[in-house]
Amino acid sequence: MNKNTIQLKQWNNETCMRQPTGEEVSIYKVAKSMTPENFAKLFEDYLNLGGKQFQEGRLIGLHLRHTHRTLQRLAVCFALGMIVGLSEQDYTDPRNAQAIETAKKLAQMFRDGELPLGSYL
Repeated sequence: MNKNTIQLKQWNNETCMRQPTGEEVSIYKVAKSMTPENFAKLFEDYLNLGGKQFQEGRLIGLHLRHTHRTLQRLAVCFALGMIVGLSEQDYTDPRNAQAIETAKKLAQMFRDGELPLGSYL
């Protein structure tokens, strides 16, 4: 399997499984073409397909240990930025209340300078 491409799959009603279509997409081309709105929707769909949670995020972090050190810093900044963005909402319900409360605590820690991110080199 090539980590630089995504093999597209579609649902097969006869086998009740997702199966490869034979098409491949360059991850670089997709990443270069995406807007923040596109990424948010891609991320939303990724999370929604299989209920990804902490463990999947941890696995992504484990994979990112082998990338460039500057990109690792950017990943932490990006993740914290997403958390701060999620914290900027007033309405929750029992499905997200605790997570948003945690996000608000992390956002406050960031604003208070308790979560230094280092310089972009």
